[in-house]
Amino acid sequence: MKVTVKEIDRILNETKPIGDMVWTVMGQIYIPKQVDEMAFWWEAIMPEESYIPPHSHSTQDEFLYLTEGELDMLLDGEERHAVPGEIIPFPRYSNHGLFNNSGKTVKGIFWAEPTNKLFDLFKAIHNVANPHEVVRISDAHDIHFQLPGGEARHGPLAALSR
Repeated sequence: MKVTVKEIDRILNETKPIGDMVWTVMGQIYIPKQVDEMAFWWEAIMPEESYIPPHSHSTQDEFLYLTEGELDMLLDGEERHAVPGEIIPFPRYSNHGLFNNSGKTVKGIFWAEPTNKLFDLFKAIHNVANPHEVVRISDAHDIHFQLPGGEARHGPLAALSR
């Protein structure tokens, strides 16, 4: 799917949250904006000093368009810095983490293609405080967090023990 800034702005500004849902996921606020089998879009509000640990998606590509603030990122081990107006791709299987070190709230819109299990994952981890439980639930939804001191993972924990 080719996406333009005009389409991103339309989804961000002209769509209401799906069913008035607002999720708290790992310290951030996620507002689902549009979902179908082709793509899932959500607005994200990342408070200062919040982060999304390094992880990979085994069944989809993910994208971010920053609207406010700046983020530090790791993408396959390389450090990057993102500013508003950029579209940042996170290809399937890439290991990526986002870190708000800016001292300010960061806002943006994410989308994933295809949707697969991601919408259901965010519903399942809304308000889950235990990081081990988030990792377990995420694995079952095809999102694989890098464990502290470990290598990047591209499949569930169960596959590692085989």
